[in-house]
Amino acid sequence: MTQPKQDLAGELTRLAQAKELARIEELWLERLDELPTQSAFYKSWIKEMRHAGATERTEELIGLLVDHLLSSDRARPALRILLATIPFYPHSETLRPHLLRAMRGYYREIDNLETLLQLARLDGPDAKEKSLVEGFKAFREWERLTPGQVWQHYDWGEGVVQELDLDARKVRFAFRHDANKEMTVEGARRYLRYLEPTHFLARRAKEPETLARLAETDPVGLIKAVLASQEGSQIKQGELKTLLTHGVMPAEEWNNWWSKAREALKLDPYIDFDAGAGARAVIQLRERPRSFAEEVREQFFAADAGTVVKAELIRQMARKPKETELPDKLLEKMAERLEEEWRLAGDEHPARRLEIAYMLEDLAALRPGGASPRHDAGPLLDQIGEDYTALVELDHVDYGIRALEALMHRDGEAGCRRAAELLPHAEVKLAQAIWKALDEEQHAELAVAALQQMLDDPLENPDTYAWAVRAILDGSWGHLEDYFPASAIVQEVLDHMETWHRLAGAEGADPERAEGARKLLGKMRTLLAAGKYEAISKAVDQAHRDLAARLRAKIADHPALSATFKQQADRVIRVTRPELEGTGTAAMGAGPSIVQKSDELLCTEWAYQKKAAELREITAVKIPRNSKVIEEARMEGDLRENAGYQYAKEEQKMLVQTQASLTDMLSRAVIRHARDVDATRVGFGTRIVVQNLDEDVEENYTILGRWEADPEKHVLSMQAPLAMQFSGRREGEELTVERPGGGTTRYRILRIENALATGEWDRPAAPEAEPVKAGEGG
Repeated sequence: MTQPKQDLAGELTRLAQAKELARIEELWLERLDELPTQSAFYKSWIKEMRHAGATERTEELIGLLVDHLLSSDRARPALRILLATIPFYPHSETLRPHLLRAMRGYYREIDNLETLLQLARLDGPDAKEKSLVEGFKAFREWERLTPGQVWQHYDWGEGVVQELDLDARKVRFAFRHDANKEMTVEGARRYLRYLEPTHFLARRAKEPETLARLAETDPVGLIKAVLASQEGSQIKQGELKTLLTHGVMPAEEWNNWWSKAREALKLDPYIDFDAGAGARAVIQLRERPRSFAEEVREQFFAADAGTVVKAELIRQMARKPKETELPDKLLEKMAERLEEEWRLAGDEHPARRLEIAYMLEDLAALRPGGASPRHDAGPLLDQIGEDYTALVELDHVDYGIRALEALMHRDGEAGCRRAAELLPHAEVKLAQAIWKALDEEQHAELAVAALQQMLDDPLENPDTYAWAVRAILDGSWGHLEDYFPASAIVQEVLDHMETWHRLAGAEGADPERAEGARKLLGKMRTLLAAGKYEAISKAVDQAHRDLAARLRAKIADHPALSATFKQQADRVIRVTRPELEGTGTAAMGAGPSIVQKSDELLCTEWAYQKKAAELREITAVKIPRNSKVIEEARMEGDLRENAGYQYAKEEQKMLVQTQASLTDMLSRAVIRHARDVDATRVGFGTRIVVQNLDEDVEENYTILGRWEADPEKHVLSMQAPLAMQFSGRREGEELTVERPGGGTTRYRILRIENALATGEWDRPAAPEAEPVKAGEGG
């Protein structure tokens, strides 16, 4: 019989302690395929081998194992073992070729890998200048600057590396507001913070769509991903909201999502969470879970535990492996609590009693020998009779589905008609079950009637309405396309959105309907914008020219749509229906008049004109050129296999986002001139000369805005941590400054000058066209 790996690891350790080196070598060669690959084992075992006087032979055995792993393309475990080994052999020329081979296998996707290995002094003529440990550390510092890695700036946010130019020693990043930010290697390392690929912020920068899907399918999994990146594995509810509503989900969807996620958090044994503390509630990831029985007892008997919580706990108990012990006393107490609730419900509440009967039935199945349920659900279903609307009163939707299946089985074809009548009133999961039970051909008329009722009054059932509209627009219900074409549905949705917009802001409106209106506004904006405004594209593609033009005008004038939405939707409409070009509307313009103004952005005339020129170039040159490329690519046929079309569409998205961002920022810009600068204290437009008291050297910094900032030239944004610590200070003052990378430095302010007085920053750029107007500072 073959030894398990853990037994083999223990045997190798025992033999090393006994100095039975010949037996170790024999076992090593016999069991090469089964040797451990955990780094912790090798850190311990190598120490024992060194005590046994087998330092050199250990080195050879490690090399033999690594070669074996690499021959079967297992570079990851090979590298892991070598990284545990090289601290014991930092200058080993025996291990160097093994390390290089493992790194070439593991990092093979890096384009300039060989150059990086030489820069790190792991390979090439200077390879022996550094130890293997130092060399690997240097390599990792370079590898972090390769395309796809993510870094963070205090003001710019997260940026993804796009290009590493080793000859020029420069790195190009894509930040949210600057897709082509270039920095020197030294500047990036000094002013940015590296984020590991598993860090939540790195994942948000690279794969927001994946996180958005995770938010829908596994809310607790998403929250755990956030917690794993937080100091102390904890976060406040308000901080979680900020993280997720910037890139993962729209802010208007937060309340609905959080109400579901918080219930799931209560049930997770790895999460500690005080649900009653509001936005300040701390969510913490536990190292060890509570036992399942403890979790069930705590949740089931909580004062606020409703049917949904209790039913879900029973379902989780049923899914546990048979070997999971569930104390019989606990099951008995749960049944007693449900019996008490049965008595309190009384005969006048059959829906409530039906849920309790189902819970007791499921609980009985968990008892040893499968005890008989104490109450039969059959008579309760008979009480429901022909009116299926009683099912919407059930708190737990799965019990509603269970009852629905039993009723439809009992009632046959009449049950299908009654279920269809229930559809407009059912919550999403129950509605999905009804839809699945209806035959596409045989019950088409029933389905159409039910959907039309739902579409006429969305606020009656907002969530199910949103589900139905999504299914219609994404083509899931292709058999109903003749009844509900996208052109009609989008027009109808936009009409409803105007009504909801008025209702959401109306004084004295019914709170429940106003909340439903706000919820649907957010859902429909997201739905219409999904897939690069695919629903709008589909609608205008189906519509005749006049209807398409009216649809475009409606979006342009819509009070519930943002300026960015209107701009991007209009681009899509004009790409889909090029003949509408030139029939546009002022509401689609790129000017700042349609962008809400808030939070002034101080800048110089030079920076303002530079950004205005960028906006003009995007609007007048790049976007039209991109639209032409897209149209030419569309003429080539099958768009699914058309790489040129896909690339152009991605470029279009980036251009439109950049255009909207620049338009917004220019609308908030306030230009400062030399006459506006107060040189008696540190602030915008000043240049300061300071004495570094720790190193006895003079340094100088110019304090301007985010557009002018260039840290490598000592031009700082006034929001930079260093600039903020000097802000408001006067000549002669001394202060201790905290550095972004850690540590402190003592400074004395020697001089404060007007940086704009030289004219370098306070001059307008050469006029190319009429600049967009901005506020002037007085």
